[in-house]
Formats: sequence, C-alpha cells, structure tokens
Amino acid sequence: KQQKNKQQTVYKNLNTDPETSPEDKSGEVPGIYILDIIEETMADGPGLRTSIYCSGCLHHCPGCHNPQSWDMSNGHLVPVDDLLEVILSDEFSNVTFSGGDPLYQVEAFTCLARKIKEKSDKTIWCYTGFRYEEILQDKNLSQILPYIDVLVDGP
Repeated sequence: KQQKNKQQTVYKNLNTDPETSPEDKSGEVPGIYILDIIEETMADGPGLRTSIYCSGCLHHCPGCHNPQSWDMSNGHLVPVDDLLEVILSDEFSNVTFSGGDPLYQVEAFTCLARKIKEKSDKTIWCYTGFRYEEILQDKNLSQILPYIDVLVDGP
C-alpha cells in the first residue's frame, strides 16, 4: 500500500509473475462492454494515457463521476483485439481501465491486460469500487492483479 487519497487507496507495483496467472477461462478472446475510449488523455493517471471506460457497476459510489456507466446496457461490445489495436497504435500513451468498474468484466479485462503486457511495456492503472482486500480474497477478481501496475480501489 502506498498512499491514501481521500477515500481511495492507491496500490502501486502490484505485478507478480504473469506466467503463473490464469488465462481467460473460455480460451477465446472475449469482448468488453465499453462506453468510450479516450486517447491521449491526462485525466486518469500520470502522463498521456489511453483510457477505456467500461459499462457496468453495482457500487454506485457517492460522488461517482460516471453514473451513466452503472448500466451495462449503456455500453457497446468491443472485441479485446480491437481495443488492443487502439492501445498499441499509440507508442507513447500508457493505459487506464475505468468505468463503470472493470472488475465486473474481469475475465475480459484480464485478457486485455495480459495481451498489453505481452506486446508492450505500457503501465496499466485500474480504478475499481472493490477494496484491495476484497479482490485478494476472491480468486476470480484477483486474476487481473499480476497485470495491473497501479490499482485505485474503493468508493
């Protein structure tokens, strides 16, 4: 644990050994329900970033800056490989997963994060309403952690 920001805790350098991390369960490349992709933004982490705003969140955090993202049906399904192509096309920007809550689509985001790490040295930030301790205790949610460089957790 590195630093407290209001009610959120920022965890840095979470990468463990990706070789021991689970693959997506289906063996197929899933899609992700997204609201938007913003390229070259500076709003979701340090430096230039490609931010993926997913749909779907049941946390309904007080003061949420994206309440339109709570409903999964507000998003559209985009194949992981299409998202990967957009991310890799910008050699300078790192990546942010936001929402909504990316952990409500954890298998697909894990697949995307794994592919990003295999093909680049980009850092990945992930914003979630789940607490780090909750994620660690849940085998399904924790599968993404080896690929995340900075996790911003909690409401």
